[in-house]
Amino acid sequence: MPRVIAGHAAVKNHASRLGLKPSETLLDRSYHHAAMLKLEGNSKRGRPDIVHFALMEALSTPLFIKGMLRVHVHTIDDKLIAIADNLRVPKSYFRFEGLMVGLFRDRIVKSEQGAVLMEISDGTLADLLDAIKPGRVIGLSTTGVQSTAEKAVAENLADGCAFVIGGFQRGHFSESITKLLNLTYSVSDTGLEAHLVIARILYECEKLLEKGVHHKGDEKRRKVGA
Repeated sequence: MPRVIAGHAAVKNHASRLGLKPSETLLDRSYHHAAMLKLEGNSKRGRPDIVHFALMEALSTPLFIKGMLRVHVHTIDDKLIAIADNLRVPKSYFRFEGLMVGLFRDRIVKSEQGAVLMEISDGTLADLLDAIKPGRVIGLSTTGVQSTAEKAVAENLADGCAFVIGGFQRGHFSESITKLLNLTYSVSDTGLEAHLVIARILYECEKLLEKGVHHKGDEKRRKVGA
């Protein structure tokens, strides 16, 4: 919850119902719409359900289960969330919400056995890309070059690419994000929700990898961020 609106009545009332401090709740347009009107860029904020759907899609694919995909989340206020290889996101949104509240509060989520499942740190998308060092960074957006998911993957997967997908309800990548992208594709003639774009891209990755395509760098892992 951004500090600037933590004292708003809508935020305080919702936090009270949850038994949490206002600062410990997730910004959610369903509950905080009136408060969010004061936030800059509010049309790209307050939709944790989009991230939930995106993570469920990516982490349930054969690519992730087989250890061939890494997933990262970058937030609008420059937080980086690292996802462990064995993470299974709760299908219930309310359980997911509790998981994320705990992550932002404690900066780490561990399993009952003590294994790190998610960890949050300060950093920009540029910092993340410097760390994972993909051969190419590909954006998916309606403003991109008109193409298909199959072509976007076929033209870039061999270079060890990172696919960047926006997890917001409206708008496009900011200038600071756009300048990090080598190329941006639009894989449909109509706007698609983030989880559907992820499904199409990862399915095409699976098809190519099943054909035994050889890739540069880390041959087993591909990266995707939201």
